[in-house]
Amino acid sequence: MENIKELIQTKYDQLSSSQKKTAYYILENLQDAAISSAQKIAAASGVSEATVHRLAQNLGFDSFMLLKKELRNDLRKMNRAINNLESISTVKDDSWLNSHFYLEAENILETSKEISTEEIKSAATLILDAKAVWVGGWRMGLSVTSYMSFILNYMLGNSYLIPQGEVAEYLARFSEGDVVFLCSFPRYNKVITEVAEFAKERNLKVIAITDSPVSPICKFSDVIFIAKSASKSFVDSYTAAVSVCNAVVNEVSYLGKVRVREHIEKVEDHYLNFKELQNKF
Repeated sequence: MENIKELIQTKYDQLSSSQKKTAYYILENLQDAAISSAQKIAAASGVSEATVHRLAQNLGFDSFMLLKKELRNDLRKMNRAINNLESISTVKDDSWLNSHFYLEAENILETSKEISTEEIKSAATLILDAKAVWVGGWRMGLSVTSYMSFILNYMLGNSYLIPQGEVAEYLARFSEGDVVFLCSFPRYNKVITEVAEFAKERNLKVIAITDSPVSPICKFSDVIFIAKSASKSFVDSYTAAVSVCNAVVNEVSYLGKVRVREHIEKVEDHYLNFKELQNKF
């Protein structure tokens, strides 16, 4: 069976002008279209909601929901890295650098619209109340989780980055009152989802950063941050995800000011003592 992209390309000439606008929007925004309502897609492409439903039928689907389901299936199979690598290595105009930074900024701005101060406060409160904070997320996700585990440990002294090869050993240390902070972006790591499920079954609180409300990790999470990861590169952007982490860190430092200050002072004292020992040797 043709994927959605091929299907649209095959039937494009047969579509009405308004349906072509919607089809073009879907082709350019596959990930957003896979999680958006017909109303949102209609608004984004400048057509009526009825046009979106008619497009689905003209593409051979009984309903718009079935079109979305097939689009999600395509996204799971799609090797986005290879597709983007081919794209950027074939054509690059003189304005590519400006476009790159614009898209990075846009990811942050679009992410900020979907996240409330209450959600940030909720995550910060969970972290401050936790006996231990376990941080998980590997491969490219380490750009988010290695930073988050380091800064939380620097501030509070009870944060641990779960090594990918030692998940079982670290799960054995989970206990009620702990918090698990997880990062999950495509390709969604099945082990991260299993860590979230394990934590939830044992009454631990789970904070998740991911790219979509239909991400597998969401159903096991107490606080969910959706971070945009659009990129013209062959790798996704994690700028918005790190920005969300910074917002949580800022709130932790605000709500737990005295505790955070005391711990940082201890760390800095030890650092100075350790540096003096190193100089002696």
